[in-house]
Parts: sequence; C-alpha cells; structure tokens
Amino acid sequence: MSNEIVSLFVMLGVGIPLYICASASTPVAAALVLKGLSPGAALVFLLAGPATNAATMTVVARYFGKQATMVYLASIAFCSLVLGWLTNRIYVWLDLDITRWVSDLGEASDSAFMQGAAVVLLLLTLKGHVLKKGTRGNG
Repeated sequence: MSNEIVSLFVMLGVGIPLYICASASTPVAAALVLKGLSPGAALVFLLAGPATNAATMTVVARYFGKQATMVYLASIAFCSLVLGWLTNRIYVWLDLDITRWVSDLGEASDSAFMQGAAVVLLLLTLKGHVLKKGTRGNG
C-alpha cells in the first residue's frame, strides 16, 4: 500500500478480529512484507493478532469487566500503531529495504551446497516418515 497510515490501520483491522498465534503469524507477516507491505504494518499485525486472541479477551472481560476489556483493546491498538509507525520511520531513516536483502540471497540458493542441503533434508524427512510408518505396526 502506498499510504503508510492506511496500511497500519488495515493490518490492525485484520489482526484484531483474526486470531492467529504468534508462531503462525510470523511467516504470514514475513510473506506480506516480501510482497510489499511495510515492516511497520507487519509489526502491527504481529502485535495485535496474538494479543487479542479469544481466550485473552474472555479472561479479561470475565475478571475485569467490559470496560477494562475495551481499555485493554484500545491500548493494544494504540501501542501497536505507534510502534508500527516508529518501525517505518526507523527503516526510512536507516534506508533499509527488506526486498533487496531477499533478492541478494536468491543467487545463493542456486549453489551446489544449497541444492545438496535440500536433498539431505528431503532424505531425512523421508527416512523419518518411513521409520514412523514401520513402528506403527509393532505397537
């Protein structure tokens, strides 16, 4: 998105109702950044999504009431927006470009070492699958 503020609010709007755990949101945010989303907007998504999961919101509402839940939600939204905006400012100030880092790494994946490592990983995965299948019948 070309408008930085709009992208921060859009990711806040996506992150809050869509509960996604922290470990699952990281690759999603990384993919969005590589597709052109600003790092600050990705941070908003990473902060708002896991912090506003249904279990947390239920506990806060049950023990502290609806008013405290609204304050909690507003503080998560405000802090994530401010930190996302600051992250974008830092990236601009340091003249960092994540997509440039990835394009530089693209050449390394064509090396014989990387291809060999991929084959070893595939063989280890298949070996683990075969061993797991073989122990199923012995139980």
